[in-house]
Amino acid sequence: MLKSEIDEILRQTLSDLRLSRSEKKGLRAVLGDMELSEGDYGQLRKSAFEIAAEALNDSRSRQVVEWLEELMKVLVPREETTAPPRAYFSPEADCRSRILSLFHAARRSVDICVFTITDNQLTREILASHSRGLKIRIITDDETSQHQGSDTKQLEEAGIPVRFDNDEQHMHNKFAVFDGKAVCTGSYNWTRTAAEHNLENIVVFHDPSICGKFSGEFERLWELFS
Repeated sequence: MLKSEIDEILRQTLSDLRLSRSEKKGLRAVLGDMELSEGDYGQLRKSAFEIAAEALNDSRSRQVVEWLEELMKVLVPREETTAPPRAYFSPEADCRSRILSLFHAARRSVDICVFTITDNQLTREILASHSRGLKIRIITDDETSQHQGSDTKQLEEAGIPVRFDNDEQHMHNKFAVFDGKAVCTGSYNWTRTAAEHNLENIVVFHDPSICGKFSGEFERLWELFS
């Protein structure tokens, strides 16, 4: 199905200024058959805002915004809150792409606890998330932060709080917690080498109990390295 056809469906759902239960169900069925990526959903959300903007010139603007709010519940992939654990592997693009999609879906905070950060694509996404108002905190190893190619200094200079282990032993964790609702962990270092050459893995969890454990460990280390 072409983008123009989906846009026409969206306009039809807006015609009566409400998104009914049957319209939601039908739209989910259409989108489910298309195997869309997070980037595709992002484009659909953009289209929805544009369609809503077309209608904001009349007196019914509040109802238009309410329609848009309901529509977002359909266009945001449901897996972010309901998905079972999933594994991803490098050197394919899966690990980096999945981490980036978790940043895109985050709305409040990201707590990052990784051995090193040298992947410029991930660094740019961290900076972009910080710029759009997310609360970002980073815990990393003190020695690797001094290595050539480390992006830690750049992240600190942007105003992102960073804490170091300052210990003879290495802080060798590799996990991140997104909004307290999703955890990404595995062997995968946040480096270009891991993305493009190494045999690595990550697993993404949305289980509240597991997310709580990792959030608790992050807070413990954050205080320990203060």
